[in-house]
Amino acid sequence: MKERKIIKISDTILVNNKPEKVFDFFANPSNDNLWRTEINQSILNGDLELGVKISEYSYLSKKIPNNLIELNCIDFDKNKLAIFETQSNSEFYIKSQRKVSAISDNKTEVIYTLDFDINLVKYALGFALPKFIVSLKANSDLKKYLKQLKTKLEIF
Repeated sequence: MKERKIIKISDTILVNNKPEKVFDFFANPSNDNLWRTEINQSILNGDLELGVKISEYSYLSKKIPNNLIELNCIDFDKNKLAIFETQSNSEFYIKSQRKVSAISDNKTEVIYTLDFDINLVKYALGFALPKFIVSLKANSDLKKYLKQLKTKLEIF
């Protein structure tokens, strides 16, 4: 198996909504296409709980417009934490951690952490980019995603 170079990004945002509502939306990958622009569709193969499998179809590039990545829920604590990770035999490693903490009855802290194999970018583009460029772009995208998530969560 080839060496994996992992990029880890994380950001936090405060949402004006109840922690339970925020968690129900944010922790469920089937909602990802509503706030993550590259997601075409995420399918939960069962209830959102420890061990559920997720089929995530994403637009990586014109060359790869509907890439499938399969994830498993490896940690789940209702209204607090959901972690999804690719299986050990996956071509590219991805780990998505979604954490929710109550600040007050109607204010919730959301922490989204993503670890991914930089080789996924090379696969999508057909050529490698320096790690710092990929990291800058990924951090920028993450900030946009969380702003979109906040907008979605504060209107319902």
